[in-house]
Amino acid sequence: MSLEPKFKIGDTVFQARAGQEQIWITCPECLGDGRLRVILGDESQVSIECECCARGYEGSPGRISTYQFRADTREVVITGVDSNIHEGHLRTRYNYVGGCSAEECDLFGTRGQAAIRALQLQADHETEETNRIRYKKNQSKTWAWHVSYYRKQIRDAQETIRRATAHLNVIPKKGEVLPQDDPGATITGRAETGGKGKYGE
Repeated sequence: MSLEPKFKIGDTVFQARAGQEQIWITCPECLGDGRLRVILGDESQVSIECECCARGYEGSPGRISTYQFRADTREVVITGVDSNIHEGHLRTRYNYVGGCSAEECDLFGTRGQAAIRALQLQADHETEETNRIRYKKNQSKTWAWHVSYYRKQIRDAQETIRRATAHLNVIPKKGEVLPQDDPGATITGRAETGGKGKYGE
C-alpha cells in the first residue's frame, strides 16, 4: 500500500461531479389529483389525501420534488492535502482554490478520466433518487389501511357522542321534565310542572 498521495499542492487536476437541480414532477401515485379513491367491500367509494405527495399543512398538491442530475467536470488547483489511514487504507482529501475539497477518487489528471467518473456519479445519484421516490410511493401502510384507520376514528367518535348523549337522556324522576321535553328547561336545571309530569302517575 502506497502512503504517498496521488497529487500534491500546486497540481492542476480535474474534478468529476454531478450537479443537481430541483424540479417538480407529477405525483406517480395520484397522477396530479392530490387524492385517491378507494372502493370498499360494499362497492361504495371514499376519497383520501394522497400520502405520496403530502406536504404537511399544505396538503397534497399532486406534485413531488425531485432532482435532475448533470455530469460535469472542472479544473482546480490543489491548495492542501489531508491524508489518514482508515481500516488499513489510505484516505486522502484535497483542498482546492475556493475553499472546497474533494476525495481523491473524484480527482484526475485528465478531463477525459474525470468525465467518465462524472457519468458514474450522475448514474449513482439518479439511482438513489429513483429509490427515494419509489420508497415514498410504496408506503409501509397501504391506502386501505388509511381508509380503515379514519373509518375507525369516525366510529369511535360516534360511539363517544352516543355515550355522552345517553348521559344527558337519563330517565327523569316523577314530576321532572327533561330539556328536550320542555323548551323552557336548561341543561343546568329542570323545569317544574304544575301537575303530573310526562312520566307521572
